[in-house]
Amino acid sequence: MKKGSFLLVSDNGVALRELTDILRYCGFGEMRECNSASDAWAVLSVQAFDCVLSSWEMPDMSGLALLRIVRQDDRYFNVPFFLIDAAFTKLKVIQAGKAGVTGLIVQPFDVNNLRGKLESLQTLVDAAAPLEAESTLNKGLELIESGNLDDALTVFQQLIEEEESAEVYYNIGYIKTAQAQYGEAIEAFRKATQLDRLYAKAFKAMGRVYQTLGKAQDAEKYLQKAADIYMSKEKDEDAEQILTEIQEINPETINVYNSLGVICRRRGDFIGALKHYSRALKIHPNEPHIYYNIGKLYIYMKEPQKAKTYFEGAVRIKPTFQDAKDIIKSIELGTLGNK
Repeated sequence: MKKGSFLLVSDNGVALRELTDILRYCGFGEMRECNSASDAWAVLSVQAFDCVLSSWEMPDMSGLALLRIVRQDDRYFNVPFFLIDAAFTKLKVIQAGKAGVTGLIVQPFDVNNLRGKLESLQTLVDAAAPLEAESTLNKGLELIESGNLDDALTVFQQLIEEEESAEVYYNIGYIKTAQAQYGEAIEAFRKATQLDRLYAKAFKAMGRVYQTLGKAQDAEKYLQKAADIYMSKEKDEDAEQILTEIQEINPETINVYNSLGVICRRRGDFIGALKHYSRALKIHPNEPHIYYNIGKLYIYMKEPQKAKTYFEGAVRIKPTFQDAKDIIKSIELGTLGNK
């Protein structure tokens, strides 16, 4: 019997049984089945697995949403996670890749293809982290623990000098997806997400070191870089924690309130979002993008006429603001208010 524990997730009982039978046929023995993504996350909260295979399309919570939650937990950042679907569009490949998927499995299942993916699990785990960058990050964190703050900053600076590598891998992922080379695209996206995770941790650590050293401006700069990465990956809880730290350093920072407004809007807390956007506007009354964000918020709240007022404010400050102009036109034509 081959080693390896598997968590299988699907609301389709037939697919679950078929997947279980294939794994057993391939020699794997330890499996746990879940009928929903929420049940799977509850199981993962108390039990670790060597691999997760999840259907993409499920009610309540999709496999993609489960993947995003799993990747936010450091315990499972490098655990192989495969998404299963009947067909993968280019958009789905990009979404899955940027969320940190290990691979894609197409239904109906091909036994030999599935066996090949699963038998390479150890290779995937060994290659899961950019070891040199991870080692550099850990060295910096150890220096902080020992009180060598200046040396820690030097180590982190060495790490973030390679920041452009993540963007390079994202671009490779987009190109390979456009060329329908999905396996290579997923690999590129995987490397990019790993690097982003390391940089976010490095920026966060640097910000806190600078804060300890009494260098508020540098602290704010690097904490904001970490928050920006988390925001771009929709890791809103991590971003919110860091934004709160920035707020304590400098309560007059526009980016904090604007970003907190975005987080609240994503959660559906429109009142909270409006509160943060309004605070940002009070600090910087001539910033057109704040007007634009408030306008978008009123669109979500299905109040197009209030939205129009703020889009017009954005155009008044920045006459070349084409996106705001386009939405104003749509409101006037009555084609946007019900969206």
